[in-house]
Amino acid sequence: MGTAPQTVDLSFGRPRIFGDDLAPPRQAFFAVIPAALAFFGMLSWVLGNDFGFVLASVVATAAGLYTLWGWLFRKAPTRFSTILGMSLLLGYGGGAMNTWVMLPRGQLSVAAAMGMDAGVLARGIGAVLLSSALLYCLGEIFEKPIFGRDFHFSIDGRTRALVYAGTLAMITGYATHTIGFLGASATGGRLNPAASFLTWLYIPVTVISVTAFLVAPQRWAKVLCGISSVILLLMLSTLGRRVAIYLGVEILLIIGLTSYRWKGRIFQKVLVVAGLAAVIVVTSLMFMLFRIAGWGTRNPQQATVTKRVELAHRMFQRGNAYAIAASSTEENLQTRTFVLGFFASVLEGSSRTRPALGEDVIQQAEITIPSFLYPEKDRSFSEEELVDQQFGYGFGDEANSILTGGATDFGLLGALTYPLLLVALMRIIYEIAARCFGVVPLMFIALTLINTSLQTEIGLAGYFATLRVLFFFGLVIAGFMVFPSVRMRTDRY
Repeated sequence: MGTAPQTVDLSFGRPRIFGDDLAPPRQAFFAVIPAALAFFGMLSWVLGNDFGFVLASVVATAAGLYTLWGWLFRKAPTRFSTILGMSLLLGYGGGAMNTWVMLPRGQLSVAAAMGMDAGVLARGIGAVLLSSALLYCLGEIFEKPIFGRDFHFSIDGRTRALVYAGTLAMITGYATHTIGFLGASATGGRLNPAASFLTWLYIPVTVISVTAFLVAPQRWAKVLCGISSVILLLMLSTLGRRVAIYLGVEILLIIGLTSYRWKGRIFQKVLVVAGLAAVIVVTSLMFMLFRIAGWGTRNPQQATVTKRVELAHRMFQRGNAYAIAASSTEENLQTRTFVLGFFASVLEGSSRTRPALGEDVIQQAEITIPSFLYPEKDRSFSEEELVDQQFGYGFGDEANSILTGGATDFGLLGALTYPLLLVALMRIIYEIAARCFGVVPLMFIALTLINTSLQTEIGLAGYFATLRVLFFFGLVIAGFMVFPSVRMRTDRY
C-alpha cells in the first residue's frame, strides 16, 4: 500500500506507443509543492504589497526552476499540466524577478517603476501561484506521463531522411518568401497553408535534427545531420529569442529519450547545455540586429529576410552591429520579461467590473476557423480591445496568455479553470492522435504540444490554431514515413 494516488487511465485501452512503464504520482508534486504555492499565493494576495509581490515571485521562480531541472536532467515525468504550470511560474514569476534585478530604478519598487499599484501586482502573482498549484496537483493525479520510463526513441535512416527533407522545405520556404521574419505572416487575415505547415514543422524537425546528429552511428549520417542542424539553428535568428529557448529545452528532453550517453556524464551535459546556450545567445543577438535593420526600410512589417540580412551586413561593415544588438537586447530584457502587468490589471479589472463572461474565448475560437468556412468572422478582434472596452483600460499590444483569457472572461475563477480545461483538451487530442499515428508522427505532435505548453505568452487563439492543424500536418509526416518503404519494396522487383 502507498500514499500516492493512482492516475486516471485515458489511453482508451490501447497499448501505449511511448511506453507502458509509467512513473507513479510524486508526493512532492501532488501535495508538497502545490501546498507551498497555494500558501504563498494566498499570502501575497492577503498582504497586497510590494513585499508580498517579491516574495511570491521568488517562490514562483524557485518552484519553476526546480521543476525544469528535474524534468530535463533527472528524467521526471512529462505531463502537459506540469509543463504549463512551470511555464506560468517562470514566465510570470521569473520574468518579474528578472525585471526586479535588471531594471535600473533607484529606490523605487518595481510597481512604482512600472507605474502600477503594488497590491495589483501582489494579487496578480498570487493568482499565478494558485493556478499553477492546481495544475501541479490535479495533473499529477489525473494525467499520465506522456513518455514511459521504458520508452526509447530510435532515430533510423527514414527519420533522418525526414530531417533532410524538412531542412530543404524550410530553405525553400525562406527562398520563396513563404515564410519570413518571425515566421509565417497572414495577408488580409488569411494564412498560407504552406507557411502554416513550415512554421509548425520547424520546432520538431530541428529538435530531431540536433538529436540525430548526436546519436548518428555512421560518419556520413552525422555530417548530413550536422549540416541540417546548423542550417535550421541559424533560422532561429529570424524567429525570436523565446523560440530559441523553447527549442533548447525540447532538445535536452529528447536527448534523454535516445541512446545518447547522457546519464552520469556531467562533462557532456555541461558541454551540450553550454552549446545550446551559446546558440540561444548568438541567434538572439542576430534576431535583434535583423529587427533593428528592418526599421531602416519603408515598411518594416513587410521587410524580407534577405533585405534585413543586407542591411545588417552594412551595420557590420560600419563596426557598430554588435554594440547596437547587445544594448538593444539588454534594454529590451529589462522590461520585456515583465509580462505580469497585463494579467494583474485584467484580474483587477474583473474584480470591480463584470467580466466578459465567455466572449473572449468565443471570439478567439472564431478567429481560428478557416476563412472558407466562416468568411464573416471578425479578423480584427483582439483581447486587448475587449479588455479596454470591458474594464476601461487603454492597452496596446500586450502579453496574452491562458491566464489573461480566463481573467477576461471570468476573473479569478477563469484564471484558475482555463488552464485546467486547456490541458484536458490537449490531452484528449493527444490520446486520439496516439491511436492514429506511429512513433515519428506522434513525436512531432507531442513536441508541438509540449512546445505550446512551454509558452507563457500565447493567447487562446494561438492554442486553438495549433490544435486545429495537428492531425492534418501529422498525416503529412505519416505519409512521408510510409512512402520510402513502398518505394524500396518496388525497387527490388
